[in-house]
Amino acid sequence: ESPLVFGLIYTGSDDGKICMTKDGGLTWDTISQNLPVALWVSRIVASRHSKSRVYVCLNGYRNDDFTPYVFRSDDFGKHWTSIGDGLPHEAVNVIREDLEEENLLYAGTDHGLYFTIDGGQLYQRLNHDLPNVAIHDLALQQKGKEMVIGTHGRSLYKMNIADLRKLKEWKDSSLVIGSVASIAIHNLWGKKSNFSQ
Repeated sequence: ESPLVFGLIYTGSDDGKICMTKDGGLTWDTISQNLPVALWVSRIVASRHSKSRVYVCLNGYRNDDFTPYVFRSDDFGKHWTSIGDGLPHEAVNVIREDLEEENLLYAGTDHGLYFTIDGGQLYQRLNHDLPNVAIHDLALQQKGKEMVIGTHGRSLYKMNIADLRKLKEWKDSSLVIGSVASIAIHNLWGKKSNFSQ
């Protein structure tokens, strides 16, 4: 259900059909005609930043198709734009829009967690202390600026996303200041080893 419009609901099936109602279920329209067919709809997310925007993840792993099918529509599903091209070749299980930054998206795949600050053009992996495991759900907490990550077989994880929300601001600035860890120098660096002895 849309967090912005009462009665705006999206549904998806395991054969790729996506339907939408704007009147709480009295009438339904199929909006998946321009999407790949016969794929499992793994996630539909109505935007909290634009009432006409919706995100869809499709999954083809049952047919050995691991293409990252992620799409966005800005007109209630009349037209779709692929935003999964920057993800690795693996099934996508979930997409979430950040609560504050509309172009900051999080994607959970069969092998990890990714984010984009530009609405899906370029993705980066979030893998510090997170195992290489299927991510099946993501829940964002407004007050604590945290994201809860639901995995398949490795329990739940929690991470602070406050700094991710600042990345767009840092990307657009001409100067970013950060700290660099001190480097330890080993006395054998740069020397050839003699293995013939």
